[in-house]
Amino acid sequence: MMPSQHHIDAAWKSYRQAKPRQGIEHAGRAVEADSDDGESWYVLACNLERGGRLREADRAFARAARAKQRAVGAPWRVTWARFQRSVKAAAGALPPELRAALDEVTLVMADYAEPYLIEDYDEPELMGLFEGAVRGERGGIHGLVSPRIHVWRRSHEHSCGSTRQLDDEIRQTLHHELGHYLGYDEDGLEKLGLD
Repeated sequence: MMPSQHHIDAAWKSYRQAKPRQGIEHAGRAVEADSDDGESWYVLACNLERGGRLREADRAFARAARAKQRAVGAPWRVTWARFQRSVKAAAGALPPELRAALDEVTLVMADYAEPYLIEDYDEPELMGLFEGAVRGERGGIHGLVSPRIHVWRRSHEHSCGSTRQLDDEIRQTLHHELGHYLGYDEDGLEKLGLD
């Protein structure tokens, strides 16, 4: 593993753990090791953003997009109100059977995932997550927690380049997580077209 990749991996881990200060340090070392690498700039930008340093984050996102190697496009920013409208529109456009299932879960919108929710995942960012017992299961510890579907704004912004793409991605995330609530695994979701 290249020295810069070690720092990139550590910066993503810090990002997922909501430790942006550490993430900025690791990403800064990756940028120093290879200033032409887009992923180094991108993970730096994500940690700066999570730390509330938005102007610096935007400059780093711009550098990531112009990088000579592994360039990464800049995020498509939306206001919190616009994000909420997009999630509500996606919910309103669900087929009746999925809309009924959505009424059975708590829909949680946030900028970022809480670290405990994603500690078992290796992906740098998740768009959403289903948490709790699948439909029809009762009892046990999962029965004590209301089923929840989490949808995160920043990860959607980071993966999209237009408002239309953002709306489509939010719709897909909502379908996907509802599929998990209904008891489908990843293969089942793919067969149903909910992946």
